[in-house]
Amino acid sequence: MSDTMSIEQRMARFTPRELGFDAEALSPATRRALPHLVAAMRGMDELYHRQLGAEVPALMRERAGGDDLLARALRHFNGPWDTLDGHAPFVEGVGAPLPGKALYPADLGREELEAWIAAHPDDRAALLDPTTVVRREGDRLVAVPYAEVYRDELERVAAELRAAADLVDHAGLAEFLRGRAAALLGEKPLAESDADWVRLTDAPLEVVIGPFEVYADGLMGIKAFYEGMLLAVDHEAGARLRTIEANLADLATLVPLPAGSKGALGEGARIAPMVIADEVIATGDGFAGILASAFNLPNDPAVRSEVGWKQVMIRNVMRAKFEACTAPIAGRVLRPEQAGDLSFDAYFYFVLLHEVSHSLGPMYRADGRSTNEACGRHYSALEEAKADTGALVLLLARNGRHGIPALDPARIGASYLAGIYRSARFGLHEAHGQANVIQYAWFRRHGAFTGEGRLAVDAERLREAAAGLLDRLCTLQAAGSPDEIEAFLADYGAPPDDLVTAIRALDDLPIDIAPIFPAV
Repeated sequence: MSDTMSIEQRMARFTPRELGFDAEALSPATRRALPHLVAAMRGMDELYHRQLGAEVPALMRERAGGDDLLARALRHFNGPWDTLDGHAPFVEGVGAPLPGKALYPADLGREELEAWIAAHPDDRAALLDPTTVVRREGDRLVAVPYAEVYRDELERVAAELRAAADLVDHAGLAEFLRGRAAALLGEKPLAESDADWVRLTDAPLEVVIGPFEVYADGLMGIKAFYEGMLLAVDHEAGARLRTIEANLADLATLVPLPAGSKGALGEGARIAPMVIADEVIATGDGFAGILASAFNLPNDPAVRSEVGWKQVMIRNVMRAKFEACTAPIAGRVLRPEQAGDLSFDAYFYFVLLHEVSHSLGPMYRADGRSTNEACGRHYSALEEAKADTGALVLLLARNGRHGIPALDPARIGASYLAGIYRSARFGLHEAHGQANVIQYAWFRRHGAFTGEGRLAVDAERLREAAAGLLDRLCTLQAAGSPDEIEAFLADYGAPPDDLVTAIRALDDLPIDIAPIFPAV
């Protein structure tokens, strides 16, 4: 891929899929609130565009409203850059995005910011806060809270959330919506609102709205970008996952805590509710080219440690991706006798346990540093590989127990390998892509993936190799030196030639879906 790729070629990688949900399962009062909630979600688009760059909001208003190909591309990538192609621009006159987007001065580099903090330690907390914009005032660097910078847009979002709260007939949801409106405006701590969301386990909707992920911050990797996700909850389906929740402590024993490291579970009670839901709309950083199949929030380590987290499986997105992308890939990359072993249930529970695994294993080293801080720029690749490998270990080791259904190991292996190819097509060098490369290279070398061209999965070797890889990844997170981490990634993080060749041979297949959200 390159910046010479045409818009037609960029959009041909995505196949349209309608995403439905059972609106009739919601109460009339909740259905009346949906337009207000969708409007609030759309407000996240406005905020996200401002965060991306000064020129982006006007461009999106002027060019993204039509039905031509450029307008569809702008809507799909939620901006003028192809997020699957190294953020290559596809709009004439638009250059590459700034590493820090619009959240730092355009001329500010990492070294200057770090030097300022070293010389002015009292400024550290504010400048590195995930929800502040860094600006120059004369010869000083100052931090301005999001609630001040984006006040006008946030006022409109808060008004829609409060209007929805006045309509819904679920008292807990109404209280959360009012609290979230206050938190977005800086009238209540965001962390307190995040904790309220984790505790809200019986609402008909999941309303995820605010600044969360930091992936788009290419300068420091710390500033959170606005996103919105509105989902209709299937409580009946989710009830089947309560057994997994109840056995979280046992699952945690399968993910190592080496070298005196500590995990997120810690001491005392934590909640980690699992939710099955169908997406109604995703906006802002929640939809910028690729739609998530699941998520695990909040990211705030204090909330996760003291209260817990929520794991949401987005069923309609997962099924659309599985049918449109994973199934055709399996027919190309697996041996014919194993291609028929593909299983949506195996895929679903793998994704679910991936989210579970993010919350297991090392979170703090013995010296008290977070694994994120200790592993630095390599943390994301190691963590994504750990979550994938942890999911595989849990799925194989607790197959038929603790709420995990009894699945044929051959189906688990076939679905897992096809999923690696699907995920690797998003790119091999960013964090998620490198995580896929690590797994593929490890399992090839350890005899779990065998053959040339189309591959077969040796289920028994896969079980053994997965346990070994998980132990290695957790050890690196818990105690690995920078040199040890670099050496591991140099050994296993470089894409093998056969994987690169196989991925290129899939170019005629859709890489992902172009979602068509339901009207409300």
